[in-house]
Amino acid sequence: MIPTPGMRGVRGAVVALVVVGVVAARAEVVNRIVATIDGEPITAFEVARYRSQLGDRPATDQQILEAIVTERLLEKEAAVRGIKASPEEVDAYIKEIKERGNIDDAAFGAALAQQGLTPETYRERVEKELVKTQLLAREIRGRVSVSDEDVERYYAAHREEYRTGGGVTVRDIFLAIPPGADDAEIARIRARAVELRAEATSRRAFARLAEEHSTLPGAKDGGVLGTFKKGEMADDLDRVVFSLEPGQVSDPVQTGDGFHILRVDEVVDAEYRPLEDVKSEIREKLYGEALEQRYQDWMKRDLHERHQVEVLN
Repeated sequence: MIPTPGMRGVRGAVVALVVVGVVAARAEVVNRIVATIDGEPITAFEVARYRSQLGDRPATDQQILEAIVTERLLEKEAAVRGIKASPEEVDAYIKEIKERGNIDDAAFGAALAQQGLTPETYRERVEKELVKTQLLAREIRGRVSVSDEDVERYYAAHREEYRTGGGVTVRDIFLAIPPGADDAEIARIRARAVELRAEATSRRAFARLAEEHSTLPGAKDGGVLGTFKKGEMADDLDRVVFSLEPGQVSDPVQTGDGFHILRVDEVVDAEYRPLEDVKSEIREKLYGEALEQRYQDWMKRDLHERHQVEVLN
C-alpha cells in the first residue's frame, strides 16, 4: 500500500512527538537536581561534567558530589571575605607553570587542549585555586602551630621509628599455605592466624603456640628465628619487624607461602638518630597532620553549620 500525503504527515508527527519526548526525558535526567546549597541547585549535569574532567581517575558519584559541594562552600566563603585573585597573580602562576615545565605557549596550549581546556577555562580554574589557597591560608594555616614540646613528645613515643643500628631478636609463628590452595582454604588459614595472634599475649604463650602450630624449623625453640639487622629479612617481614617495639606482636603477615605472626623479643645494641637530626622532619609531619585535622574540623563544623547543604535522593 502506497502511503498518502496525509498518512505520511501523521506518521511524521508521531515520530516527531517520540523524538521530542526522548529529548525531553534526557534533558530532565541531565537537569535533575541532586543537591542544594543554601537553596542553590547542583544538577546531574554538573556531576557528569566534573567526572569528564577527571580523566581516568576513578570516583563514585557520591565522591564527585562531595567535591562539588566543597568547592561551592569554599567559593561562598571566599566571596563573603572578599578574597580575590588578581589577573596579575593568575598570569604569574601560569608563567611559573610554563617555566617549570620548560614549555612554550604553543606546547602549553596543546597540553590544555588534550585535557579539554581552553586558555580561558584554565585561567578560571587557576583563579579559583588561588582564591582557595588564600582562604585556606587565612582560615587553616594561620591557626596551626607545632611546639618544640610537641616534637619532643612525638620523638619519645616513636623512638623506634628512628632506629638506625642494632638488631632485633625475632620469633615467628608460621602457618603454611598448601600448594594449590583455593581462596576458601587461604581464608581458613588466615582466620586461624588471627586466632593465634589473639592468644599470643606473652613470650611464654607465643613460644608455646609456635611449638604447637608453626611449621618453621625454629618452632621447637619457641619460634625463635634469630637476631637480624635491618635489611636482612624479606622486605615484607623486615618492614613489619622493624616497626615493632620489644614485646610487640604483629598482625598476621601474608607472604607467598603462608602467614607469619612475628614477635620482637629484644633490640640488641640499638642506635637511634638524635632528636636534633629529626626535629624538622617530625615538625613537618605533625604540622601536616594538624593542618588536615584543622581542615576537616573547619569543613564539618564551621562551613557546614553556616550553610544549608541538602543532598536529594
